[in-house]
Formats: sequence, C-alpha cells, structure tokens
Amino acid sequence: MNDTVKDIIVKGTTAGKFLVHWGYIPLILFIGYRASNPKPMLSRIINPMA
Repeated sequence: MNDTVKDIIVKGTTAGKFLVHWGYIPLILFIGYRASNPKPMLSRIINPMA
C-alpha cells in the first residue's frame, strides 16, 4: 500500500471512532424517543423541570 491509501484508511478510522464515540448515546435516546407511546414533549426531555 502506498502512503495515500494509508492516510485515507487512518482518516476513515479516526472519523469512525469519533462518530461512534459521540453519536452512540444520542442515537439510543432518539430511538427510544421515537418508539415511545405517548411521545414525550421535547422540552421535557431537554429540561425535566419545564
């Protein structure tokens, strides 16, 4: 493999790690929000005291 391909692979894995690290919990919360019945108000989710 040449250096260009190695750089692309490294950048792709770095971006993948970043997306998994910062996107996993919001994704789980979003799926739970969408599947719940009745749907809670968004303002209640963001600020429970609202």
